[in-house]
Amino acid sequence: MAQLTYDAALVIAFPGMLADTGSRNDVLSRISEEAVSFPAGVALVAGTLPDTQALLPTGAASLLGVALHSHANEVGGDDLNLIDDASAFNVLHVGRVYVQVEEAVTPASTVFVRVVAGGGGTQLGAFRASADTASALAATGARYLTSAGIAGFAVLEIDAGAAIA
Repeated sequence: MAQLTYDAALVIAFPGMLADTGSRNDVLSRISEEAVSFPAGVALVAGTLPDTQALLPTGAASLLGVALHSHANEVGGDDLNLIDDASAFNVLHVGRVYVQVEEAVTPASTVFVRVVAGGGGTQLGAFRASADTASALAATGARYLTSAGIAGFAVLEIDAGAAIA
């Protein structure tokens, strides 16, 4: 079947897409310890077995990294590429990755990570520029390299030793 329509302006990225293939990237392999699926491009912390498992953040902790997108993941009927519970996936521990932000950010913005999910479909581990009434904590060792509007894509750089505090 022929493609009959196409977008004139494609989006710049998708959540969890590597921003570059630099030699500085440090990618870890982990297994989701979550009981539910979650999207790529969110912040993660070490799980119960820190050398093999990862969890979404629910408070102050060392930042393991950002869940990376993989074309190997099955895309569901809702066209979401989710990381399923108990499945293996990659985490960018050091490097640059595209993240979808909850609110507008600039390179001058402090990186905040959502640690309390609230109403309106907020996602644990999502990135933003404010604490959102104590629902998000600042991330040290991470910074925005580009600007993005609400629900836009920003390049996030994460360094070893990053933390959510």
